[in-house]
Amino acid sequence: MKTISEASREIPLLYEADVVVVGGGPGGIGAALAAARNGADTVLLENYGCLGGNQTLAFNDTFSFVDDRVQGGIVQELINGLKDGDAIFDSPPGIIRDHWGSRDSGCFYFDGEYYKYMLEQKMYESGVRLFYHVFVTDAIVENGLIRGVIVETHEGRRAVLGKTVIDCTSVGHVAWKSGARVTGEEGYADDRYGPFKGMHMGLGYGMFVANMDFQKFREFAEQNEEEWDSWVKGKKTFARYKKEGKLKAARGSCLMNEYANGRCWILHPYYPLPKGEHPWMVESMTAGEIDMRRQAWETFNMFKESVPGFENARLEQTPSRLLMRDSHRIVADRSVGVDDLYETKVFDDAVACCNMQVDVFFPTGSHHFKYENTPFDIPYSCMVSKDIPNLMAAGGSVDCDLISWSALRYCTPALCTGQAAGTAAAIAGKQGV
Repeated sequence: MKTISEASREIPLLYEADVVVVGGGPGGIGAALAAARNGADTVLLENYGCLGGNQTLAFNDTFSFVDDRVQGGIVQELINGLKDGDAIFDSPPGIIRDHWGSRDSGCFYFDGEYYKYMLEQKMYESGVRLFYHVFVTDAIVENGLIRGVIVETHEGRRAVLGKTVIDCTSVGHVAWKSGARVTGEEGYADDRYGPFKGMHMGLGYGMFVANMDFQKFREFAEQNEEEWDSWVKGKKTFARYKKEGKLKAARGSCLMNEYANGRCWILHPYYPLPKGEHPWMVESMTAGEIDMRRQAWETFNMFKESVPGFENARLEQTPSRLLMRDSHRIVADRSVGVDDLYETKVFDDAVACCNMQVDVFFPTGSHHFKYENTPFDIPYSCMVSKDIPNLMAAGGSVDCDLISWSALRYCTPALCTGQAAGTAAAIAGKQGV
């Protein structure tokens, strides 16, 4: 690769805190609120212009499989806040057609715009210093400790310093930039699920369609129950359009929720990553964005042409960012592996319990989701870097293999590990360790 030389320069200090949380998704939300409420001067850095991560930026506006017997704390606080704001979509009484059974299975669908507003109010009330539109480009490491991070802003390069840094990027970005050991480069470690060794899950995409005739589609779906009234929809129609060359896509179906107001959420576009490509490569990410937007329009046109109720629909919105899925994760003293999920190990340093199921996307676009593992412990020792003792991780950045990651990455366990990491960072600061 051709290079240029960059002149050395003094970097202005943007902020100095006790705890620096990078990433405003579920892990970062839990970490920032917990750290601040435990007395730490806390700063939260977010690349985009809102909080919520995949919940708001990629239209995953749900909490999945919440069980108040094993998850309380900030998870329940946020759900209660959404209820108080009349921002939870009920099913029944028919506001949303939810094929999981909604609250019976602990799934809560909510208004993403209210969620953004509510989260900012909670950060303000808890004393969290929030910065939007900052992108972490490097980590500051001295004498075996992380002192902070370098960010790029519209004003130029800035430094943010702290006693503890928590990587809540879901892709282990801070750990990777710090020079600490990370896992994730290898993708699938073996061929247990197919010939995918060394490959990654592809990039994903959800979208919203508006002006659907809810009643007309529901009548059609109930008359064609096998294809259109389940969680996975449209297999025959997708197969026909792919065969006719009208749809070029890896996946042969979609996931879908219909709202009585005519809005419809569809998850279909998928960009496979060939062997040798990684999800953090800028060319792959750009190609994925472009290709999945094409898929979104081809899918939408298929619905308009072939699915009753969508004749007058319009493609309302594609997300602000793609679903990046697997990437880097820290290397810690303990890793959560696939066997821990099925053996239901009890860890002596457990900080949370994950009852999310394994939800694996394969490089071919196929999908694996089964109720086959029971709730499992998440140990504290998978959250602290083995190389840099004041670098922590939460959510999808913790030390785990790719299969267990497909459960731990979800919003509910990510909030739990975030709350644990923020609490631990605040305690460490008070104790001077």
